[in-house]
Amino acid sequence: MNKKVFVNAVKAIMPMCIGDFPFSFIVGALSITMGMSVWQSTTWSCIVLAGSAQMVALNMLKNGANLGIIILTTFIVNLRHILYSASVSSHVKTAPLWKKIFLSYALTDEAFAVTIKELGENKASKYFYYFTVMLTFWFFWVLANFMGAVVGAAVPHIEKYGLDFAMIAAFISIVIPQIKSQACTVAAVVATMSGVLLVVLPYSLGILIASLLGVIAGLCVDLAEEKKNLASSLEKVA
Repeated sequence: MNKKVFVNAVKAIMPMCIGDFPFSFIVGALSITMGMSVWQSTTWSCIVLAGSAQMVALNMLKNGANLGIIILTTFIVNLRHILYSASVSSHVKTAPLWKKIFLSYALTDEAFAVTIKELGENKASKYFYYFTVMLTFWFFWVLANFMGAVVGAAVPHIEKYGLDFAMIAAFISIVIPQIKSQACTVAAVVATMSGVLLVVLPYSLGILIASLLGVIAGLCVDLAEEKKNLASSLEKVA
């Protein structure tokens, strides 16, 4: 039984492991250009396990942002995980505390996408399935980061090879598929335009302000859509 669940879980997450491998490799390589050692980069990847946050942090470090601004910005970037947690919480209410801690640690975009259906079906093997997905993705993510850091440390002046552009391209490739509604579209457009207009601000404050403006704009559109749908439903009832 567990063998079948293990195989199914690995098969489900493997395409995302392969897709994210270059992403983590780039993060590892670029972290070396920011002054990290190979082991610092690898440990950072083990703890954070969040590609978008790591890329944003590296870009802000490159532009001389202070630690407080970096922490606040990466916090805003990762706010989407609150929604993931809300979706998962109803399926893991009876889980012991230690399981919930590990569930929250590994709640990445990829893990959520692959496991939410399995958790919702409330099978006896759902936690084994989740942890298999989590550990498989974690292993390949950290391995890619380590390999990227080793290459970054071995190649002199690796920052001259334009890997920072690859980082931006990878981030765009992650964001674009998530734009599936009017609210997301508005948030993306507002954040992008604000980021371009505010690029002159010091300490990468433009990224922080643009992120906040994007979130606020998307929320306003989402609330307006809900209000419109509610009014439409009341009219039908009347």
